[in-house]
Amino acid sequence: MESANNYDLDWIKPNENEYLQEEGKGVFNGDMGTISEINNQTGEVVVVFDDKKQVLYPRSELGQISLAYAITIHKSQGSEFDVVIIPLVPGPSLILTRNLIYTAVTRAKKVVVLVGDRQTLSRMVKNSHTAKRYTLLKDFLIEENKKMKQLFGE
Repeated sequence: MESANNYDLDWIKPNENEYLQEEGKGVFNGDMGTISEINNQTGEVVVVFDDKKQVLYPRSELGQISLAYAITIHKSQGSEFDVVIIPLVPGPSLILTRNLIYTAVTRAKKVVVLVGDRQTLSRMVKNSHTAKRYTLLKDFLIEENKKMKQLFGE
């Protein structure tokens, strides 16, 4: 799994017809792939991402990729997997919420396996707590709206 946005890495999408081969730049946080080659002499690694992009990682960029056979529910947001295994272990109610279990379950395309005790699942389903986020987004949007009205009138 790519753990950062790297706009400089080159990628190719091979095609039987070399003239139809796609090329581009950039791999992004959360992109998932499989290591297809490792060059022991140079330390370079080729990763084939789920969208078929092939990226050659020089040794200096290897810190950006990590094994992803197990990832957090938060890191999985926006992704889907054929099979999702969710460990249900006791923990603080601030974390074990209905939203979290919903996010975890909806990552699965085919199979969801819950491992753990029913009490933890029951606690999570009953816990609808959502942490209030304190951002300046509302203030920013109001300010931008005022600027747009000044520019375009209204």
